[in-house]
Amino acid sequence: MDISLIIPPLLGAFIGYITNWLAIKMLFRPYEEKYIFNIKIPFTPGLIPKRRKEIAEAIAKTVEEHILPAEKLKQLFEESNYKIRLHKRVELVIDELIDTTIEDMKKTIKEGISVGKFTIKGTLIITALDKVIDKALEKVKEKLKKRIKEKATVIIEEHIEEELPIMLAQLNIRQMVIDTFMELDIETLEKIVVGFSENQLKHITYTGAVLGAFIGFIESFYILVERGF
Repeated sequence: MDISLIIPPLLGAFIGYITNWLAIKMLFRPYEEKYIFNIKIPFTPGLIPKRRKEIAEAIAKTVEEHILPAEKLKQLFEESNYKIRLHKRVELVIDELIDTTIEDMKKTIKEGISVGKFTIKGTLIITALDKVIDKALEKVKEKLKKRIKEKATVIIEEHIEEELPIMLAQLNIRQMVIDTFMELDIETLEKIVVGFSENQLKHITYTGAVLGAFIGFIESFYILVERGF
């Protein structure tokens, strides 16, 4: 077999493979600008490092408008049952505050009961009075808890409906995504991108080799035609 017919496909495959491999590498590398005698080498840094800010803004815009729009964020908040958890937390705080307040009232009343200058202590009267005070304040405590919780529930619901859209608008998803993207060093970013698309990138590289070989075969076929087979 004429070796001149084998060289074009092999050379085409090699060039196709190397070209695609180099193109993929040049997406990220080099990470920084390179210079020779203070003259900047073309195509440095790589495409993504060079246009990092633009890419970050494009990704942030996509996330804000399509992945996490305000409506979606509100839906996520609603599905998280945060209102139920918030109500339970408020009820616990109310219970604790009222219990503490009632206990302080009991202590103050019992310590302050006196007839003229004579403080009533250690008698049957004070014992009975203690029970009356305890019973009365327990009733007051339960009524207070019920009324405050009912009122708090209404107030919380009203404020949540008013404040949630404002809170979501102030999240500034776009800037958060931009800042996060810009904080990533290029090497880490390269590992992330190449990591989840490794198989696809390999296919692109191999496709370059196949296309190069195919072009080489066409060239060999053309040579054969010229030679009249």
